[in-house]
This record gives sequence, C-alpha cells and structure tokens, in this order.
Amino acid sequence: MTRQRIHVHLDGLVAVHAVRAVWTALAAVPGIVGAEVTMAGAVLEVEGALDRAALDAALDAAGVTVRALHVEARVLPVL
Repeated sequence: MTRQRIHVHLDGLVAVHAVRAVWTALAAVPGIVGAEVTMAGAVLEVEGALDRAALDAALDAAGVTVRALHVEARVLPVL
C-alpha cells in the first residue's frame, strides 16, 4: 500500500480542547495511521486511499470543517 502525507487546513479550531477533539476523531477514520494536529490544521499520514466522506464526518463530529486539503508530493531521493 502507498503512504501519503496530507495537509488539512481546518476552520473551527479555536481552543486547545478542539485540537484534542480533532485528534481523537481522526483515529476513527480508516487509513489514517498518524496525525499531527495544531491550531493551524492537521498533517495526516494515510495508508492507502483516504475516505473523504469518513474524514468529513469525523471532523464534523469534532466541530470543525475542512477549508482545504493538500496531498504532499513524495519524491524519491536521487542515489
């Protein structure tokens, strides 16, 4: 399976407890194997394809919405 890093810009992160709620909600999304959540948004490590509907539902339950999503391009090192 391929692993990708996805940067998610979120609206609604207004307090530290919201950051914790988002981090907890992301654990329920299939394929997410790691997440770093800050007041600015989240960086997700995803194994395989991201289920956008499950991501949106989890974030909605945490009280935030996705403003933008950016998949980081992975470049292999030159040997």
